[in-house]
Amino acid sequence: MVRSVRTSEEPRASARGILVFLVKGGEEMASTTKVLRGIARSVGKVEGEALVSQQPISHFMYDIENETGIIKMFNHELHGRSVTNKVLVYPSVIGATGGSSGLFYKCKITKVGPKAIICRKVDPIDIAGALAGGIPAVDGFKEDPLAEIRTGDWVEVIADKLGKEALVKISRKNNRD
Repeated sequence: MVRSVRTSEEPRASARGILVFLVKGGEEMASTTKVLRGIARSVGKVEGEALVSQQPISHFMYDIENETGIIKMFNHELHGRSVTNKVLVYPSVIGATGGSSGLFYKCKITKVGPKAIICRKVDPIDIAGALAGGIPAVDGFKEDPLAEIRTGDWVEVIADKLGKEALVKISRKNNRD
């Protein structure tokens, strides 16, 4: 139970691991947080809304459009969704090595790429694209990130050192459970 609220829109942590936010209109909203520990395959610190796929993803220019960031993969569960500024969570890559240049292009040139990628196993194709694109890529979790993170969760990725432990902090509003 929340007993007090700050007047800013900044979150604060309680002893029970519950974050409290004051939102417009003076309503309180609480969210639960969970921390996953993985391995940094590309470094960076970002936060954003999660977009989760249970299916592999290709960053090739015809699978995710270079100019819009819209997923165009035929029969894909995220067909028509945008990866732009999302923390993209998926099992691993599918497709050819052109996906690494596609990820780089979307992140650095057209600015419609994801903020970070989180995978069960980051393929070397995606590692190359993430490194060139300047976005963090994390895998090597004890828990399955696809089971722990849901589309719409707020995710903070802290991947400071290549090949070392990275933290993925997941916040979920209680009304999303």
